[in-house]
Amino acid sequence: MTPRDPLPLPVEPQTPHARLARRVAAVVDDRGEAAVAGLAVRLLTGAVTPEDVTSGAARALTGDDGALSPAATGALALSSVWHRRAVPALTDALDADAPDVRAAALLVLAVRADALRADALVDRALVERVRDAAGDPHPEVREAAASALGALARAEDLERVEPTLSAMVMDLDPELAAAAELALAHVAQRLGRPDLDPAPQN
Repeated sequence: MTPRDPLPLPVEPQTPHARLARRVAAVVDDRGEAAVAGLAVRLLTGAVTPEDVTSGAARALTGDDGALSPAATGALALSSVWHRRAVPALTDALDADAPDVRAAALLVLAVRADALRADALVDRALVERVRDAAGDPHPEVREAAASALGALARAEDLERVEPTLSAMVMDLDPELAAAAELALAHVAQRLGRPDLDPAPQN
């Protein structure tokens, strides 16, 4: 290899989330989506059963690289497998001690927003819980909250959500500001409110 040769890139992404997605797919192939969704909720809530351990299912899902905690693994797995009964566990996880678990729960709520709305599971209480997370002391949680607000907010929530996201757009943290700007653009498009889009209008 000469200095001008490009560095070989991995064939597959090696981020923790990408590795988890591959593990989830493998366990789903082996056990089925409903079983994996149940296991994900048990990991998130700390209610793993002896059968989860002895069968190897919990280890197959969490892996052994240590990049994600078991609870965060359980939350993020719900991005790939879903059951509406996961919602209370995700909502409770917004109060978790570990910021990675709070952020993971918010990311899943953002990813699953369409399904939540279809099942009439988005209400003012859920949106308020997510809005409260926008004031979390950890930046990764605030970014995830911005994304979730943009995905979950309904027309009737805009009076409280729009000022929160607009304030976040002005934050000194560029990643948080970008997440909030994207969230506002998402709300503007989804609700047919171009006036909310922070990008310059043509």
